[in-house]
Amino acid sequence: MMKICISGMTASGKTTLGGLIARELNVEHITKEKTKEYAKLMKDLAQKKDAKLALAQTADSRYAKNFDAEIIRAAKGKNCVVSTWLAPWLMKDATLRVWLNASPAERYRRKANYLGVSMRKAEKLVKEKDSLAKKGFEKVYGIDINDHSIFDIEINTEKLDHKKVVAVVSMLAMLKEGKIR
Repeated sequence: MMKICISGMTASGKTTLGGLIARELNVEHITKEKTKEYAKLMKDLAQKKDAKLALAQTADSRYAKNFDAEIIRAAKGKNCVVSTWLAPWLMKDATLRVWLNASPAERYRRKANYLGVSMRKAEKLVKEKDSLAKKGFEKVYGIDINDHSIFDIEINTEKLDHKKVVAVVSMLAMLKEGKIR
């Protein structure tokens, strides 16, 4: 089974590039947006005026473990690309683990464009999300997302366009699988 796990900080390109890589390799793309836990969180978020409170729920160990178990189940026995924060740590049978980088300024710009908010608001949201995620992963799993020793490759998504990132990751996955030499 070819399983490519993609991670990175908020707005580094996980979901976008995961989808493009899955399409290129003709495999399923598994991401948070396709889970029941995420749908439940979005419903909860829509009903609350305090977005920070709803976002903090993602750091709750019960939510995190249910969400992660759902992702692992969805990927079991499949060729797929999994683009979630923790997939590289949790998918023991991953073929390839990829960390996506982008500068904080670029990530704020991307989030501002995506949400249609000011750079200041985007910066605040990205910093809060990153901080909550880091603390939650350490608390729930003992994972330090700043330790990238498990990754096969790190890619700066500011330096390569989408097509090049897709090509690099696809080629590396096929090399690791022995499909090309």
